[in-house]
Amino acid sequence: MESLSQEILALIITHFFEVPPMKSRQILVPKPVCNVSPYTIVSRKWQNEVERYTMAKIQIYSADLDMFRQVFSSPRRRSLLRKLRYEIDLPTYSRNRIHCLERRRESKANNAAFTQGVMDPFNEISSWEAQGIVLGLSASSPMDPGLPFDIGRRPEEVGSGLAEKRWTFEDNYLLLDQAYLPQCTSIEALVIQVASRSLHPSAIGKIIASLPRLDFLTLDLNAPKTKRVEMQDEHRQCLVNALHSPALSNLQTLNICITQGIISNHSFRNRLDDPNYPDGDSLGAAIRKLAENTRLKTLNLTGNWPVSPTLFNGDNPFPYLENVRIEGAPITYDGRWYYTGNPSDVEASHYHAPHDEMVADPDSDSNSSFNSELADSLSVGREALLNGYQPLHTWRTRPDPKTFDPLMKSAATAALRMPSLQSLYLSIEIEMISNFNRSITFEFLKPGERAWADDHPPRAAQRNRTRCYVTFRSEVRWNVPTEITALWEELVGEQGVVSIESD
Repeated sequence: MESLSQEILALIITHFFEVPPMKSRQILVPKPVCNVSPYTIVSRKWQNEVERYTMAKIQIYSADLDMFRQVFSSPRRRSLLRKLRYEIDLPTYSRNRIHCLERRRESKANNAAFTQGVMDPFNEISSWEAQGIVLGLSASSPMDPGLPFDIGRRPEEVGSGLAEKRWTFEDNYLLLDQAYLPQCTSIEALVIQVASRSLHPSAIGKIIASLPRLDFLTLDLNAPKTKRVEMQDEHRQCLVNALHSPALSNLQTLNICITQGIISNHSFRNRLDDPNYPDGDSLGAAIRKLAENTRLKTLNLTGNWPVSPTLFNGDNPFPYLENVRIEGAPITYDGRWYYTGNPSDVEASHYHAPHDEMVADPDSDSNSSFNSELADSLSVGREALLNGYQPLHTWRTRPDPKTFDPLMKSAATAALRMPSLQSLYLSIEIEMISNFNRSITFEFLKPGERAWADDHPPRAAQRNRTRCYVTFRSEVRWNVPTEITALWEELVGEQGVVSIESD
């Protein structure tokens, strides 16, 4: 083995790590185990080549940190690490407590564990000279249930209990308790993942501030419930503060996904109009400044993004933006709707009984409350009313010219200030309880870029041209103002295509 050249070893090992194509489904019969000597001799050259793959992507829990320190004690191995998915262990709880809401004392214990769980790896990695590490950060308790695409660590026989509502019902978020985080220049990409628990935006801001070389940032955020207006405003401002961090001066990719409940009562309103609308959209302004003043190339704002014209307003160019995707919520940051209609056209209905059930006080710190294993009940009906989930009254069917038209005009105008733009996707969608959603989608595409429904024959034939596609879904209709159509035509040029379609 030692006689083989480094190039030959690299070719052999690359072949081993390739995923072979699946030819057919076969029942795999385990082969008999051969007698192997208990002592294995490994070539150092072979080991070094293999570790280029085995050490490149590591997934650990905070309980494994000591082992991680030992394995990556050498500068050579540190230089091999490219992706580190680090999940912080939160305190566990008993089987019967899965039926109980999380109490204040439990939340404090979670915050303490989370704070230590963040500080420890940052203190370790801050001394490294390696570069280009992607850090994926999340937190969960061993007793937390899994998400739809993650089985979690809770034993299956335990049952679901209140599931994630144990902490989300009262909107509990993980905080960093006055933690000092050292500067980590080795980490150049940060991915905040929702394993089960959600991080408070203030904690995210502290983490971002300690990463001065970030060029890639992905945030998965769960918004507070609609009824918690003050908490929503606080989270919004903390996210604004995080995006103002000097650590983002080198940012090239920004992905933020905001998840929140579907408002099914289209008469719902729990905020007053902002007299400074849309200039009061501080979050939109913060993202716009990033796009104007940094080398931001990719911007994805997805989930239920509270978009407003402020994101696009102004006269400054967005010199480096190439790909933009915005999945807008039907409601603005101050509660205005982008769609309108006639409430009398649709009959309201309830899908939860609108009554209250008793629920234990989650802020109680008494020993009986903290240690109680009696199941808590949730006020499902009252919660649904307070958050706009019921009654089911989906009467908004068409764009409101007072809010929708200015948004679309500002987006088209902004696209003209994006000299590097290759694709722009903007949708304003009303999610429905049924299997279809009402939406209007705008797409701008340079030649070669693929559209959302690129398999349609007319679109496939137009792929070598600059295009604007406007699509109405689920019987939504919009009388497009001529000034907006003129902007689209200017955007695609004389040889381009502007197509307004309905599905």
